[in-house]
Amino acid sequence: MTQELPKEVKKFINRYFELNLGNKKVTCPYFINTAKKKDLRALLGKGSPDEIEIEAKIWEKVKGVNFDLMNHDEIRNFLVDRNIGIDCSGFVTHVINFWYKLETGRNIWSKIKVPIKKTLFGKILFYLRPVEKIGANYLTNLENSRSVELNEILPGDLIRLKTQKRNAHHVLLVEEVIRKNGKVKQINYIHSTPNYGKLSGVKRASIKVHDETKPLEDQEWLETDENGINFTKNGYLIQKEDNGIRRLKALEPIQNKTFENM
Repeated sequence: MTQELPKEVKKFINRYFELNLGNKKVTCPYFINTAKKKDLRALLGKGSPDEIEIEAKIWEKVKGVNFDLMNHDEIRNFLVDRNIGIDCSGFVTHVINFWYKLETGRNIWSKIKVPIKKTLFGKILFYLRPVEKIGANYLTNLENSRSVELNEILPGDLIRLKTQKRNAHHVLLVEEVIRKNGKVKQINYIHSTPNYGKLSGVKRASIKVHDETKPLEDQEWLETDENGINFTKNGYLIQKEDNGIRRLKALEPIQNKTFENM
């Protein structure tokens, strides 16, 4: 049995994998706003697929290039050079917000607690730029989410881990869970990552579960680069006691409703 995110949500996810640029389906690259500058969301690693496409086409005109005459990799490199892409939390936030809004008609960020200045200006700033304020740590901390055992995992759950950068968090979104006789056999996840060379940016990967009674780090993580390095699992092993499977409290009622009869 395969449990998966709803079809409309997966269609939205695929927009990041198939940016429509030059009549080509271009995979969105990774970008994170380490300079903490203020700019449009698409230039901060926080844009929706529409915002990223619009910004890319503006730069196409500004630089006098023609995406129709460029191949996939050339267009991707053009985006990278312009700092147009998506970071891990921006990607996950837009996906779960799409699902939440589909079910409730409201945006999910009003349900996520992040530190903001408790002034009128601070509240207005968060209202205007919510995605920019929501990082991987806030999505997966125990104020906004709860820990979930491996045998309870559902699509929509998050996996909290670290990056090689000190005190930096990363987040994976569970897209599919494959079960056999009620036991978890495979977890298919998505994320946006700076690693894996030409396969950086938004990508899909899997974890094969050989024994669901053992912790996640003891399972078979299948995502590796050309040298056999699994950056994602390595990040999970950094301060692993602080990592794990998380269920966003705001999204949990929707997950329960979606998968209650499966």
